[in-house]
Amino acid sequence: MKRVLSILALVMIVGLLASPVSAAEKDWTWMVFLNADNNLDSFGVTDQDEMAKVGSNDWLNIVTLIDREKGPATFNYIEKGNVKKLKDMGELDMGDYNQLVSFVKDTVAAYPAKHYALIIWNHGAGWKNKAKSAVQKGISYDDSSNNHITVEQLGIAAGQIKTILGKNLDILCMDACLMQMAEVLYAVKSNIDYVVGSEETEPGDGYPYDQILGALTAGMQPADLAKIVATKYVASYNNGTQGSSPSTQSAVDCSKFDALKDAIDGFAKASIAGSYGKQFTTALTAVQKFYYRTNIDLLHLVTLLKASIKDQTFQTAATKLDAAIKDLVIASGNTQATMKNAYGLAIYFPTTAPSFDKAYSNLAFAKDTMWDEMLQDYYKKTTAPAIIADLENGDIASLIEYVNNSSDNNREVSSDLIAKLNFRAYSEDGIDAATQAAIGNLVKELKTK
Repeated sequence: MKRVLSILALVMIVGLLASPVSAAEKDWTWMVFLNADNNLDSFGVTDQDEMAKVGSNDWLNIVTLIDREKGPATFNYIEKGNVKKLKDMGELDMGDYNQLVSFVKDTVAAYPAKHYALIIWNHGAGWKNKAKSAVQKGISYDDSSNNHITVEQLGIAAGQIKTILGKNLDILCMDACLMQMAEVLYAVKSNIDYVVGSEETEPGDGYPYDQILGALTAGMQPADLAKIVATKYVASYNNGTQGSSPSTQSAVDCSKFDALKDAIDGFAKASIAGSYGKQFTTALTAVQKFYYRTNIDLLHLVTLLKASIKDQTFQTAATKLDAAIKDLVIASGNTQATMKNAYGLAIYFPTTAPSFDKAYSNLAFAKDTMWDEMLQDYYKKTTAPAIIADLENGDIASLIEYVNNSSDNNREVSSDLIAKLNFRAYSEDGIDAATQAAIGNLVKELKTK
């Protein structure tokens, strides 16, 4: 009997060493999934030190899971002045969304709270064209595993985290580049109350954690903390404690996204119904763009188009979308002139058909809204007319350029162009035989793309 008791006692001791003891419920648990297994390694260490300037207290838990570039991951409890290692985790794939879910599950079990903020710390891409043959999108890029969390997987993880909590996650902060996009928010909107992120790239220093956590108070509500994250971040790069850099950060209320979706669909329908190709082209030359030039600020686009398209139906749809964006974005800031028209929500809008990637259509946002249909409509309304206008003047350079840059990604627009080229080149007068032959050869090539 004594031997059995001794074994049980030993098992209990080992268990306590292996994982933290569940604590009493506090107001807030701040959870940082810190993927520094890449060239951001040193910044991860610095950011943990910033958190330690504030430290956990009787109403706040600060917990991190950090995986470093050349070392094992550790699970840590951040005390004032001390990063306390609770457990060695070995080498982890921080690009696996299951690891993110496990981190939240373990943290919530050990450090229960009324409210939870989850910070995903790493590189981010939102949705980007890395190369024609390799579209990559998402967050938490792990250089050891060459893996990352896709937009779709982020949505799955958000759903599983909601199940763990038995309610929506209060706040998701993405201390990463280019993540504050409609496409990303759509993936998590049903499982998270507030999302904080950047439309633009972020400097290596990322969030000013000491300032953010220093402004958090007992009993603070999630919306207020989300606003603080956005405003403290922007202030720190506006000739602030982290220098001066073109920066953006916004906080959004995900409960408003369904209204935004309806407004986007109304805007898309009004755009498709009209002949506004020239106005869109002009707006796209002036609209606020970000590091990936296919990312634009949605509110700025709407503002530019409202000023140039006077049709009442379009004006009504644009005004509704304007209001929906402003209702969704509860805090937004930017620094420097290059980011002055960043208002808190980016969206995908390649300016030409060849630069559109058909994989975009697999996103839930694209499937459930008319945004991608509007993009294809815009390309059809602008591509063929411009190329045919050049042909009228005996210039086939724009057609050659289109064919050279085209691929399976823009097949829908290419099919429309081919039909219009065939009609113009062979059904009407004015194009000489040599040009007709050149067009015919280019059409044959385009059909193989």
